[in-house]
Amino acid sequence: MSMATNRKTAEKTRPELVRLDSVSMDEDDEILPDFEAQVDDGRRVWVTAVLERTAVIEPAPGEPKVLVNRRRLFVDPRQLRVRHLASKEAARRGREAARQLRLQEQQSSAA
Repeated sequence: MSMATNRKTAEKTRPELVRLDSVSMDEDDEILPDFEAQVDDGRRVWVTAVLERTAVIEPAPGEPKVLVNRRRLFVDPRQLRVRHLASKEAARRGREAARQLRLQEQQSSAA
């Protein structure tokens, strides 16, 4: 096997990394933590939380966690887990319905 063939095989198996802030998702989705990423300086890190514009990374096990802009992190999008936030919206609707019910009960007891 030639060296060129080895290089082509390695390129096929290497995951395609994209910037974390460019991963397309629905508005009601969020990226779940605990995945590997690469910082723009080439370091491999572990992502422990994903926020709106930043992510919390652990450079190595036991090292202090660091806040990094999502533009600086590169990930394999196939390795990301995403959660739909419908449950958060349902909880908000439930709280609103309970508030409306309390208002109705207060108004009926006052009458």
